[in-house]
Amino acid sequence: MDKLRGRCARTVLGLISAVMTSTAISSEPVVLEKSIFWGDLHTHTAYSMDAYVLNTQTTPADAYRFAQGGPITLPDGSTHQLQRPLDFAAVTDHAEYFGLINVCRSEPQRPYCQELAEAAAEKSRRGFVDIFLPLIVSGKRNCLVTDRRCRDFEANLWQRTIDAAEAANQPGKFTTFVASEWTASPDNLHWHRNLIYANANVPQRPINSFDQPTQEKMWQALEDQCRDQAPCDVVAIPHNGNIGLGGSYTTDGHSAQQLELRAQFEKLVEIHQHKGSSECYPGSLYSDESCNFEIALPIPIRDDLRLNKRDLTEQEKFDIAKGYVRPTLAKGLRIQNEIGTNPFKYGFVGATDSHSSQPGSAEEDNWRGALGQWDMELKDQQIYAAYNPGGLTAIWAEENTRQALFAALQRREVYATSGTRIKLRLHQTFAQPSTINCTSVPSHSTPMGGTFASTKESAKPTFIIQAMQDRTPLAAIDLIKLRQNSEGIEQKVIRLGEYPTGQTNSCIVWTDHNYTKSENALWYVRVLEQPTQRWDQKSSIQERAWSSPIWSAAH
Repeated sequence: MDKLRGRCARTVLGLISAVMTSTAISSEPVVLEKSIFWGDLHTHTAYSMDAYVLNTQTTPADAYRFAQGGPITLPDGSTHQLQRPLDFAAVTDHAEYFGLINVCRSEPQRPYCQELAEAAAEKSRRGFVDIFLPLIVSGKRNCLVTDRRCRDFEANLWQRTIDAAEAANQPGKFTTFVASEWTASPDNLHWHRNLIYANANVPQRPINSFDQPTQEKMWQALEDQCRDQAPCDVVAIPHNGNIGLGGSYTTDGHSAQQLELRAQFEKLVEIHQHKGSSECYPGSLYSDESCNFEIALPIPIRDDLRLNKRDLTEQEKFDIAKGYVRPTLAKGLRIQNEIGTNPFKYGFVGATDSHSSQPGSAEEDNWRGALGQWDMELKDQQIYAAYNPGGLTAIWAEENTRQALFAALQRREVYATSGTRIKLRLHQTFAQPSTINCTSVPSHSTPMGGTFASTKESAKPTFIIQAMQDRTPLAAIDLIKLRQNSEGIEQKVIRLGEYPTGQTNSCIVWTDHNYTKSENALWYVRVLEQPTQRWDQKSSIQERAWSSPIWSAAH
């Protein structure tokens, strides 16, 4: 049986003391190699077609000011500010309609553009449902001008996006990333990717699902137009898999070379955002009692349930679960066992997916909605009761610069939250548990996002979990383990800490005595807060954080 080796509670966590204000148990302060930085890697502005038809008029420059604590004007004329500014942000406008948006911004007298503007200004769904959705589902480029001019308009708005990120970037103080969203949406399912670039050396035109309609073509374009054009570099982050019916994670027909290309670019996955949480689907094969959290159904299924007043079928439940992260991690272990490559070696990020230029607006008591015009009179919140303010990404890095933060993204030393700012670290070591005192981590330990290899058959990995509450005390700490065995992928969900009356800080040292050197396995941590009031004032929510996994290298 897995055995709890030790627990240090209500202590200051040595490795995160530099970002907290508490009394340390040691008389000497711990000097940190890395600090924690908070941000949002998924936000839309008026440069996105769907945001524009929802009457969002604000630009990437406005979004970056908002992220730093400045006010922003919402479509209803009111203003909004963050309670706590961000350290970094990326505006990820939909690349597919840069041309059309720019045409209408430049030549608003065109009849189509006038209709678009009129519909956007209405307190209705007409612009989105009657104008935008048919366009995106068709998968066709419609720019109102010749193809050549359309590409020029696309490149021009892309350059404005780059310029806005460059102007707002302040090394050491606030970091921006040049970014866009590749938006494949067959049958209104979300198979999207946020493309986060390391610097301003990027493709001349944004990668998009018109020119690169499949995942395979997208990865190849990232290779050809970026990775092979140094110093360009990029990570592609699948998002919102909970409403994709598994399409984001399909491997059908993929060669080993394509799976390897995927693994090179897709090192992270969005586990939580305003359109729901994507860790695990309740009642499915890879789930547990805490998976029933901010569940939102795929749009075609959701709409059919409402129309026909019926319940989900068992097949639908099975298909829905394929869009969640935990079964995808298990799938990655199976593929690794077969071919030696894991295409789903994912670290975790959280985001808002705001469509009204509000990166980081994830506070339950300070949420003004995420969908532009629909937010007026809380209309979108009333319609989409399953939606929520979204999440945040925490990065452990040496400094707040593009270079340091992007390197952390690539090594997956990041974690996601549902909007709270729980401080969390996870390390693995082969040091003796009795020598670990929770004020420092042994040298040569593996942080979250990393992979360890044991040198001795008898070696057992020990995990150090350090957590500190944000504004609400902690309720529980779970460790989730997936491993390949002779029958498939085995799951264990182990409650390492449970705090009925709340806990400020917790340090847990746990050794996995069931580990064998030959197994492919991963471990990640989920930290739960005590329940608090949800934005709707009608129910409670148990905010949480998810560490990126640590993997073992089988021998």
